[in-house]
Amino acid sequence: MEDKIKQQNIQRLNISDNTINILNQNKISSIGQLCRKSEEDLKSFSIELNEIEKIKTELQLLGLRIRNS
Repeated sequence: MEDKIKQQNIQRLNISDNTINILNQNKISSIGQLCRKSEEDLKSFSIELNEIEKIKTELQLLGLRIRNS
């Protein structure tokens, strides 16, 4: 089940369009790719802290998390 979720597009997450665009620009299009990133990685993409928290919350709802969190 977890693998199926990780294959899904990040647009499934309830995060801002701006954040989706930033992730896509950094070649992150699936939930699995997002889970392999750390909070530091996301900060380096210029994603705001409140949006990083939203990402973490959305992933938690799916039983997932970003790396090292």
